[in-house]
Amino acid sequence: MIDQLTIPKQIDTSLGPEYNTLRTEGMQHIRDLASAIWSDYNVHDPGITTLEMLCYALTDLNYRITLPVENILAVDHDNTTSMHEQFLSAIKILPTYPVTPDDYRQLFVRIDGVRNAWIKKSPHSIIANYKQPDGKPLLRYAKPGENALTGKEVKFDLKGINDILIDFEDFPELGGDAAKIKAKQDDIIKQIKSVYHYFRELCEDLDQVKAVENQEIVICAEIELQPQADPEMIWAQIMFNIEQYLTPDIKFYLLKELLDKGMQTDEIFEGPVLDFENLQGIDAKFAKQGFIIPAELAASQLRTEVRLSDLYRIIMEIDGVRLVKRISFGFCGCTAPQSEVADKIYKSNEWLLCVQEGHKSVLCETNSSFTFYKDVVPIELKQSEAQADLNQLRKDWQDNVEAKKIVDLPVPEGDYRDIGHYETLQNQFPENYGISPLGLPDTATTEQRSLALQLKGYLLFYDQVLANYFAQLSNARILLTADDSIRKTYFSNTVNGIRDAEKLLDGYAQWEKTVDDVIKETGQDNYPERKNKFLDHLLARFAEQFNEYVFLMYRIYGEDYQRNIIRHKVKFLKDYDQMSICRGSGMDLYNTKTPDQQLVNVSGMEKRISMLLGFSNYKMQQLSVEDYLLFKADALHYNWTISQLGVVKFKGNANFLKEIDAYEDLGLVSVLACDRENYRLSPGATAGKYVYNIANSAGTLLTHNDMEFSAAAIETEIAFIIKFMQNDFKMEGMYVIENILLRPPFDYTGDDSTHHQFMPVCLDPNGVYCEPLDPYSFRVCVILPGYSVRLRNTAFRTYAERLIRTETPAHILPRICFIGHDQMVGFEAVYKDWLAAKHIAISTDTPIDPVLNSKFIDVIEKLYTVYQQGQLSDCNDDTQETNPIILNKTSLGTLQGGTNNNS
Repeated sequence: MIDQLTIPKQIDTSLGPEYNTLRTEGMQHIRDLASAIWSDYNVHDPGITTLEMLCYALTDLNYRITLPVENILAVDHDNTTSMHEQFLSAIKILPTYPVTPDDYRQLFVRIDGVRNAWIKKSPHSIIANYKQPDGKPLLRYAKPGENALTGKEVKFDLKGINDILIDFEDFPELGGDAAKIKAKQDDIIKQIKSVYHYFRELCEDLDQVKAVENQEIVICAEIELQPQADPEMIWAQIMFNIEQYLTPDIKFYLLKELLDKGMQTDEIFEGPVLDFENLQGIDAKFAKQGFIIPAELAASQLRTEVRLSDLYRIIMEIDGVRLVKRISFGFCGCTAPQSEVADKIYKSNEWLLCVQEGHKSVLCETNSSFTFYKDVVPIELKQSEAQADLNQLRKDWQDNVEAKKIVDLPVPEGDYRDIGHYETLQNQFPENYGISPLGLPDTATTEQRSLALQLKGYLLFYDQVLANYFAQLSNARILLTADDSIRKTYFSNTVNGIRDAEKLLDGYAQWEKTVDDVIKETGQDNYPERKNKFLDHLLARFAEQFNEYVFLMYRIYGEDYQRNIIRHKVKFLKDYDQMSICRGSGMDLYNTKTPDQQLVNVSGMEKRISMLLGFSNYKMQQLSVEDYLLFKADALHYNWTISQLGVVKFKGNANFLKEIDAYEDLGLVSVLACDRENYRLSPGATAGKYVYNIANSAGTLLTHNDMEFSAAAIETEIAFIIKFMQNDFKMEGMYVIENILLRPPFDYTGDDSTHHQFMPVCLDPNGVYCEPLDPYSFRVCVILPGYSVRLRNTAFRTYAERLIRTETPAHILPRICFIGHDQMVGFEAVYKDWLAAKHIAISTDTPIDPVLNSKFIDVIEKLYTVYQQGQLSDCNDDTQETNPIILNKTSLGTLQGGTNNNS
């Protein structure tokens, strides 16, 4: 049976033996090795003393290793900031953008003025008439209740379109002013739209936001009270509790309250984002900021039925109620006098009322009647006091809601213990050894001083090994962090406190650097390999891995890509909270963005896939305007340049017979140029000036550059280039277009909608169609530059396509196009105009220009994948072709030995 490798939940923290155990084992080793020449192991023997000193040092090391992790990772200054850089707090990593309807509701109900909200599917369908003279199906929106004509039409429902129903608060502060209430509600609707579109899920969209309609219910009851009961308070409590039953208010909690309930951290922070203070580019006021229990939110759905037995139970549970003599209910007509309504309700004998779909059940206070008795004596309510008690109950509830605030679960900070500090064990020896800080007396002979130095030199070996162990432990924080600024994984330390250390070591002041150099020269610290392993460990904690990507990059670029893989992993980990929280979201087309915000206003799918593919960024930028150029150096050869802001920074140092080889050389330089260690400086033609170039791991220069800089200016220039290459170099990217956003405006008349272009459907004149017929619902078009350096490579393109299909949400069907440069130019020109028009249309609730929308649909539908050109060899040619024809992977090139027949 194969053992499964798992991480145990309970870990034994006793990582090493204690002093007594170490001493006992050490003594046994001495007996095994030296018993023939040494049989008397006295405590005062120098060998035993040395053993005891080493055992003590190891015990100290073991103690520091077993300190709480937060103490090991603590720093001596600004520890709080350091811990938050090291670890993602609960509020940043556990919540996500909304996924379920209740996730959206959690956000909506926090808006000031919203008592409750519900998100429902918007019922829209499209009918396709396939019996057309030209054979092309004619599409239109179906009217409510309209069905397709058999043998002539087919009908499909649009999915992903939502309506939002809002239960507004009463706004007593507005004094019943209808105009002010309307303005307040309009402002809330704008905030609801802002929140929805900010967090909008991919391939979903919003149709209507409207106030929920009420369905009033009359309740009539005769209730007997306890002798000491307060009738006014009982009435207020009955009214309040029935309100909460018919349409429950959302209850908010403090973090401590939920922890006291026994809820786990992941349960508490489950659901939509809670870090409202850091949301940028959203126009909403989240006034209610407590935690919400998902089960309670789910229980506050629009009620579909009201049961008389529930009302009976609610009243009987109130303190002071002795008996419900009679109770009945019905729907409110609100036209007859209260006494007549009560008689009618009592006679109806209803036990169950079904609430109309999409309506909120509310208590009709005008016609509802509650008669109270104490024994057989009717009690006359003091209505003003009763109403005041009810208002106070409502106010207490609201005050309780406003008092609840969201706080993050604190990150354990630990205590800084300076665990890397090490003092030589020589100072622990008895003074008569002459190696302590006191040294030897002035009367000591030269021989005695030499022997003391000899012992010091012998012990220094142990000192240095132990000092390095302590240094390694103190730098665990650096090893286990997403940071590549420190280019080593083995750490050393200077042995402190040695008297006459300068007599033992040449250059003692630079000894730590000397040890680092030795480690580097011996090749023990294989930084790229070891750092990648540490980063893989951190990635595994999020169930992420780059294995296939790494293998593919090694295959294409070899060892030279190692450091760039480290950079990709570090960038992925640093952006992981933002990337994972919105992985299923779409682009925000409603809220106005600053230029910087608009640059990263892309779908969560684009962010994640871009990082997994090692793109330099996921910014929204023109991919048809490249920062590189591949050109014909002469009739037979290709070369390339890389530019920054129109200025050439690198030029290929070799000419290539094959275009693909030139592209791969360009790609390698774009990778190496991200790391300062790959730059080589050499004297320029002018005295005191220098030029820079890029070299691979073998030391071969890959670029040729004539620009000269002074010694100081060239470092500034290189730093500027590295920042550009790492973050802004335009070589790769992607677009994700959601088909649902291309639909024409909804129009139930069947007239105007025909002037808008629908996306084509695969439907023949006989009514036979391809699945899925619906071209809008949960469909995306993923567009990538097939002409870019790496996406020209067949293996990388195959990997990219597989990754896109894997990372696309399971319910969404992607169409993937690796398009050519000319296609990209045409697409981006129309896409830019369409984005601007769509933003205006959504934010102002007006239709988009049908001509522009139709033009964009035409562009999308005409996109096609371009392939690397393959070659068919002559039948008599036995040479192995490096770029053979592969079905669906290459296009036809030149037939060798024949005429030029490209197709």
